[in-house]
Order: sequence, then structure tokens, then C-alpha cells
Amino acid sequence: MPYETLRLAIADSVATITFARPEVRNALTEAMRADFAAALAEVKAGQGDRIRAMVIAGDGPAFCAGGDIARLTASTAEPPAATRARLQGSHELLATLLDLDIPVIAAVQGAAAGAGASIAFACDLVLASPDARFVLSFGRLGLVPDWGAMWLLPRLVGLQRAKELVLTARSLTAAEAQGMGLVTRIVPGERLLAAAQAWGRRFAAASPLALSIAKEALDRAQDMDLATALDLEAMAQSVTVASDYTKGALACFRSREQLAFDWEALAKADGEMA
Repeated sequence: MPYETLRLAIADSVATITFARPEVRNALTEAMRADFAAALAEVKAGQGDRIRAMVIAGDGPAFCAGGDIARLTASTAEPPAATRARLQGSHELLATLLDLDIPVIAAVQGAAAGAGASIAFACDLVLASPDARFVLSFGRLGLVPDWGAMWLLPRLVGLQRAKELVLTARSLTAAEAQGMGLVTRIVPGERLLAAAQAWGRRFAAASPLALSIAKEALDRAQDMDLATALDLEAMAQSVTVASDYTKGALACFRSREQLAFDWEALAKADGEMA
């Protein structure tokens, strides 16, 4: 379906959502949130079948500058209940993003600020150009982080580092973010989107079942004790080991054939080191 504020393209089993308001650095308006929710619903409906991975990118010089200033200004004159209801709608959208069964890859160039940073942190893998900047800029405006950032960030970088980034509202370069584990790989800007889509295509060779279960188990394990996490792991393995995919992969392994999902071999075929 056509979208007003973003583009959704599906090719070679990879869905690419591109925020398309470059004139305002892809700031999030109500229309853009609605488009994003609808695009995610479309991806969710096709995941594991015709869609095996998703890329989120931004058009122009920035990934996403966060909330639209006009919308934020209007919010200052509204009752708190209206702002809370609007954020709850954004949280439903974020939950859909986090709950996707397929790998989600952010391709971040320029600024990922405010909610834009939260969206990037919600992705499974983050590729960034050397000029990428990540900033939870909320504190600069007397606000607190939203779009799940205060839940996501301590799980990604630890509580003390999360407090530093939230309380100071300072910018992180791509290199700093990579050092903290927030960025998976730094890629030259001219190759950023192509690299993210190439990574997405590699997952077409993997078991959709194993990817889905692994994502869920890793996410849920953050809030489990060891015994519960190990029980979940055993249950998950009992399901995957009986799958047709695993039976075929083991047959290839025994006959010394190339496995379909071999990240290093697939990267080499793409002309990358890994």
C-alpha cells in the first residue's frame, strides 16, 4: 500500500522501511507514526514467508531526528492524559517492532536523536555510517526518554552507562556507540543501505524457526533467573532439533556439503570480510 511519509520496499526476502521526510531530518509526526505502524503490520503479516529480515533506514542526511517540534510544542498546552495516551500508542508500535520474529537491522546515517535513537536501539543489529550520531536529546528540552529507551538502554549498556547517556543527553559518535555495543558495524555511508540489505538477504538461508525462537529466548532471558532461562533453552532446542531445516542441515554436515547458512561464506560471496 502507498505511504505518505515513508517507503516500504520488499525485495529478495528483505523488507526495507525508509523514513521519507528528509527536509525535517525524518522527524516523527502523527502521520509518520501511523504510516510506520501500518508498514510494520504489513511486514509482520509476511514475516517468515516472503520476508525473512527487515531494514529500517532514513532518507537524506539523517536517520531520524526524533519527535516533531511542532507536535511537542502543541503537547505543552494539552492535559497530561493526552500526552500519555499518545505515548501509549507509540509504545504499541514499539512492541510490534520488538516482537517481530525476523532479524531487524537499522541503517543509521547522520542523527538518530530522541525517539530516533530509541528506534535504532530497538533493532537487533545496527549498521552505522562514520558520521552517525546517537543522542537521547530529551533532557535538553526538560523531557525524559520515551519510545522504550529507559527499558532498552540499561539492557544494552548497563545501568551506570545508561544513566550517563540519559542524564547528560550527550551525543555519541558512531565509534563511541560501537565501543558501547550499540553499533554492530561501521560502514562507509555510500554503502550503508546496500550493506544492511545484504545482511538481511543472508538471513534468507537461515531457519526462520530458529531465528524467531532465539530472538524471543534472548529477550525473555533478560528478566529470568538462571533455572527458568535454562528451562526455556531446553524447550526451545527440543523444538528446533526436530525441524526439517535442522534435519537437512545435519545431512549436509555429514556429507561435508556447504551449509546453507554460513555467515562467513555468505559475507565472502557479498565481497565482505564478515
